[in-house]
Amino acid sequence: MRTYLAILACVAFSVAQASDVRGKVNLANGKPASHCVVYLEGGAHSRPQKGAVVDQKDRRFSPHISVVTVGTDVSFPNDDTIFHNVFADYDAKRFDLGMYARGQTKHQVFPKPGVVALMCSVHPDMSAYIMVVDTPYYAIADANGDFHISDVPNGDYQLKVWHESGQTSFKAVHVAGPESVEVVTRRP
Repeated sequence: MRTYLAILACVAFSVAQASDVRGKVNLANGKPASHCVVYLEGGAHSRPQKGAVVDQKDRRFSPHISVVTVGTDVSFPNDDTIFHNVFADYDAKRFDLGMYARGQTKHQVFPKPGVVALMCSVHPDMSAYIMVVDTPYYAIADANGDFHISDVPNGDYQLKVWHESGQTSFKAVHVAGPESVEVVTRRP
């Protein structure tokens, strides 16, 4: 069975020549594509963020899905009562933080865009994802598939969507003026 992502984006105009991009991401069956990453490429490049954290507690990574910008140093505290080992293998950066106990924190810098699939070698049921983007214009859709990206300068962009199922979608969008833009993309 094939599943598609559908993106419905509305662009609202603001006087400062910047717009808010709002929309909804749905799967082809009409259900919301909750907690997917939505971002715009083609504008300004990002700056590293401060304070990015993926915690380990109750044998889970938290948050399960996060977005950071290129060059961000992410903290991985162990706030669980047991040892963990955070590791990932992805195109942008390969790393293994080794075993560490409660109260310890390790760090990792992400220098290139890409998807990071986090795992723990001690607990194979633990997983999380970090999307590394080179844009300041991104959002994570809520449980209803709704997203909002603020203060996007008017211009041409690629609206991209990534879902943890591995599905991706993209569509060219022109952000400008008071018009609404409907974007529907599908990937077989």
